[in-house]
Amino acid sequence: MKSWVKSGIAALAAALLLSACAGPRYGDVADRIPALEAAEGRIYFYQPVTSNGDKVAQPAILVDGRKVGRSKPGRFFFVDRAPGEVEVITATDRKERRDGLKVPLASGQTRYVRVDVAGGRQILKLEASGDDAVQAMSDLRYWGAGRREREPLRYE
Repeated sequence: MKSWVKSGIAALAAALLLSACAGPRYGDVADRIPALEAAEGRIYFYQPVTSNGDKVAQPAILVDGRKVGRSKPGRFFFVDRAPGEVEVITATDRKERRDGLKVPLASGQTRYVRVDVAGGRQILKLEASGDDAVQAMSDLRYWGAGRREREPLRYE
């Protein structure tokens, strides 16, 4: 095999490896996540790694009809919203006309939406326990929300 082909393959492998490791772990940056504004609530979205999670589409997640990010195994992101009941749904569920998940959100409250994989699709679940969610997120990497929602995390 020619050396330029080998070099190209090696560069591609290195890029894939580095992209898999991108983003800080929740456990490493939790104390540096920006404070929540007093008149808002926060929703974390997270998807633990599963044996079949990387073989599933990664649909957009919408809050009240607006795209805020994308589901991805082993990743988390968050958005801040005004208090009230918000509707969370994946783009796939919206296309198939499935009901969204209703998330009641109070000022200063943090809620957690877990993305599970069942039957080859993402299922959104409101996590009952914040402690369980934080524990599940500890090794997950920050994925960032959508372009307009993205919060930079300073972790250096």
